[in-house]
Amino acid sequence: MPSCLGIYIEDRLIKYAKVSKEKDNIKVESFDIKFYEDLEKTLEQIIQETNSQKIPIAINISEEMYNYFEVFSLLSSSDIKRSMDIEFEVLCTEQGYNKELLEARYLTLSNPDNMDKLKIVNVCINKTELNERVSKFDKSKLVSARPLPTSIMNLVPVNKDLNSIIVNIEDRTYLTIIKNGDFCRVDIIPEGMNDILDKINQKENSYSKSYEICKNTTVSSQGLNIEEGNEYIEDVMPTLYSIANTIKKETEDFEEGISKIYITGSGSSINNVDMYFQEFLDDVPCEILKPEFLEATSLKIGIKEYIEVNSAIALALDGLGSGIKDLNFVNNKMASITSTIQAPTKIQIKGKESFKAKFDPIEKLLFRVIATFMIFIIGYGIISNIVVDRLDEKSQKSDEVKKSVTTATSSANKDKADIASVTKQYEEQIDKLKGKNSNSADGASRGVIMPKDALPIFMHQIMTSIPRNVIIESMENTQGVHMVIETKSKEYQQIGLFKAILYNQKILENVTSNGSVKEGEYVKVTIEGDIPIR
Repeated sequence: MPSCLGIYIEDRLIKYAKVSKEKDNIKVESFDIKFYEDLEKTLEQIIQETNSQKIPIAINISEEMYNYFEVFSLLSSSDIKRSMDIEFEVLCTEQGYNKELLEARYLTLSNPDNMDKLKIVNVCINKTELNERVSKFDKSKLVSARPLPTSIMNLVPVNKDLNSIIVNIEDRTYLTIIKNGDFCRVDIIPEGMNDILDKINQKENSYSKSYEICKNTTVSSQGLNIEEGNEYIEDVMPTLYSIANTIKKETEDFEEGISKIYITGSGSSINNVDMYFQEFLDDVPCEILKPEFLEATSLKIGIKEYIEVNSAIALALDGLGSGIKDLNFVNNKMASITSTIQAPTKIQIKGKESFKAKFDPIEKLLFRVIATFMIFIIGYGIISNIVVDRLDEKSQKSDEVKKSVTTATSSANKDKADIASVTKQYEEQIDKLKGKNSNSADGASRGVIMPKDALPIFMHQIMTSIPRNVIIESMENTQGVHMVIETKSKEYQQIGLFKAILYNQKILENVTSNGSVKEGEYVKVTIEGDIPIR
């Protein structure tokens, strides 16, 4: 039974899985997660522990870039490759990249929306970084180095009628868009587990412990108290909130509609993360990605432990023959595109013997004139089509920009009205607080006196930082520099975000909050803290 060791590498973390396959029978023999300081030594240890010195190894590339082109489908294979190279060279010039420092692979896709053109996916990576990673396996049998966002499709059942998104929350978050069961594109969200682990590590000074804390953190659904037993929830929620909003926008912008969302990666180990995302996605089903070949009832280890190393399992399946072979960066030569592009069929001309007869000078001249004229017409037609297509693209982009400006202007006007309304409320609160503060003797009795300009600064900070969906019902300076803020919102995570802003932007110190109270469609929370004395 052939086996392969899949290794997913991040800056501080390695996931690995040894997978064997015989026909349709797939088995995960061993797997684990390791945090490391010396990458090379840790890789050697993993290879020895899994007895993988002589079996194929498949890894991921990192920091790759994705670009998308279109070429005419009627071109020959060599012309298509030449067009792709030209497009890539233009891109490098526009972006200021040095083409000689990049290693690129191309993937050719059909284009159902425009049968006259092919879609080209360009994936490129810095050659130095690629060579440095590959060199770590000089003594091993490295057979595959591919981008994880495409490899992760190995774990999703193929359904030609299904449009789906795989949300892979690793160091960054990768969205793999699948259209009609086939790969469509990759979108990258900068936020990911690195942001969450860095915040927790500042308190714990251990990335492995920070990772375990994430696994024991529970994200609750809207309207419930998420703080009880979740000490680090404020380090987790802002990142998940940003990712969820991006996914929601992606589903809304996808014209064909999304049928399912799959969650995977280290972020899937956070309890109830799928339920949290589901609240943002309305009717689109959202679930944790479970490899289709794993049967939970027959596993000796919990299914959640396997899901944590989904990335490594997907890479191992690359090494066993699955996945998109054109995106393999192990071979230094440019991946062949002839497997996905058919060369034009040669046309056999009957009666060719008749051309053996000699032509007189006038006939030869006539043929030359006709041939030149035909070449001119064909060339003119091709150039005209290119120019028309480019004009259509520019016109479409112009319409999109106009629409975007109109929408932004409307939104700005609405925001201006909202700000004016809220400003009036806060000015009233300032007047009340000033009057109350002038008559308060509690601060003096405690040795803390409110500076004269502290309240106006505090109110200005509140006005510029409060989330739009959070309403302040009352604000009271109970004693000295201590503030009590009564808030409400239809979404609990918005209040949690407001509390985190107060703490992170140092608007208040010693920020605390009581349990939430549900009144109708609103969640009410009291936030307390002290205005910093500057």
